[in-house]
Amino acid sequence: ELDRSLELFKQMEFEQKAMDAVDKLKELSKKQKDLAEKAEDKKENQKELIEKQEELNKEFEEMKKELEDLEKKNQELERPNEMPDSKEKQKEVDKEQKESKENLQNNKNKKASENQKSAGDKMEEMAEQLESAMDSNEEEQSEEDLNALRSILNNLVRLSHEQEELMLNLRKTDRNDPQYLKLTQQQKKIKDDSKLIEDSLFALSKRVPQLNAIINREISGINQNMDKAISHLAERQTPQANSRQQFAMTSVNNLALMLSEVTKQMQEQMQQQKQGKGSCDKPGSKGAPQPSAGNMKKMQQQINQQIQKMKEQMEKEGGPEKGKKGKGGEGEGGNSMSKELAKTAAQQAALRQQLQKLSQELQKDGKGNTKGLDQLGQMMEETEKDLVNKNITRETLKRQQEIITRLLEAENAEREREMDEKRESKESKNENFSNPAQFFEYKRQKQKEAELLKTVPPSLSPFYKNKVSDYFNNIEE
Repeated sequence: ELDRSLELFKQMEFEQKAMDAVDKLKELSKKQKDLAEKAEDKKENQKELIEKQEELNKEFEEMKKELEDLEKKNQELERPNEMPDSKEKQKEVDKEQKESKENLQNNKNKKASENQKSAGDKMEEMAEQLESAMDSNEEEQSEEDLNALRSILNNLVRLSHEQEELMLNLRKTDRNDPQYLKLTQQQKKIKDDSKLIEDSLFALSKRVPQLNAIINREISGINQNMDKAISHLAERQTPQANSRQQFAMTSVNNLALMLSEVTKQMQEQMQQQKQGKGSCDKPGSKGAPQPSAGNMKKMQQQINQQIQKMKEQMEKEGGPEKGKKGKGGEGEGGNSMSKELAKTAAQQAALRQQLQKLSQELQKDGKGNTKGLDQLGQMMEETEKDLVNKNITRETLKRQQEIITRLLEAENAEREREMDEKRESKESKNENFSNPAQFFEYKRQKQKEAELLKTVPPSLSPFYKNKVSDYFNNIEE
């Protein structure tokens, strides 16, 4: 478990440093091109031009060291990413910068400007190649993850059917029947099959950190309940064995439901990205729309209505456990309720992620205090826990109403910011904004980091949880 977490940290550290390198290369390119324009201006001080070029030369030397460090971090990964070989481009930039300095020293400013522009262009090419490689890696990884999800989902469905069939056969078999021993052997085989699926799930969770927490929880449930079912079968304790089989199957079904939702979301996201690329070749066109407090409020209202209905249904049935036992030991009511609870928990988690993204964007732009949004995210997470634990209380409903109130406040604040921005845009229509592609990628990385911090395995002691937190703080610096 710790190895999986460390591998996640390494991959995310690599991705963050790669995007930082892209940003720095683009910034250096701009500085170099700006200096090229100044070199042609006869009013500029020649000594200052030389000093600025020397400074840019030093900055590029530092950039080369960062790229070398990035390659080392990539090779430390279990599955290194594809990266462009920029060694030749680096040599070309060195050559152009060296010549530009010499030409400036000899008062050949026109030639120096040509060298500087060429160096700037090559830096920009390096940035684009690295950015393109990162996008390509992400797209390829998404395809692999999607295929892995489908395969695991099929295996989970098969495992669930096998477990259900064994449960039904056990109920019809007398404890003194010679066939009883075969049922025990079948349960052991199902346990062995679940171990293979477990390995696949853990491998997938290394690449998809959002799945880490729920995989840890449900796999733990499967292992514990199947082990106890085998023990009860060995003692010929049929009711207890049946109960543990039911719990194990519920965990399998929860995983299958979660993977089904994730598969659907990934397919939709990949389709949106392809449509974005097809409709516009400009960088930054592939992302999803920015989240808004207004839209989130509407989504939260729908979730609240679902939670209210489920609470009423649970009270009507006398609690979540009632309705599960009927003819054959499992009624449709309990299973249906479990699915609804899991689905609503997934919707609340998705909304929380949107809220985190909004908070991070506001933080990046320096648009007000985001402490309230962070607290709102914590409240949503509490609701997710209530839903997963089938524990919808008055406190849950009260919290949900408070979430709506705070989202309404956020919506009003957002509207005021938009009005302020419109006023500012009228005063400065020609303002140049930074590349949205860089901004989107940086935000995407920050969101992944925040999500991962939420999915640190619960079995870690507080000491190691603090170490993990310190580790991330160092990366962000």
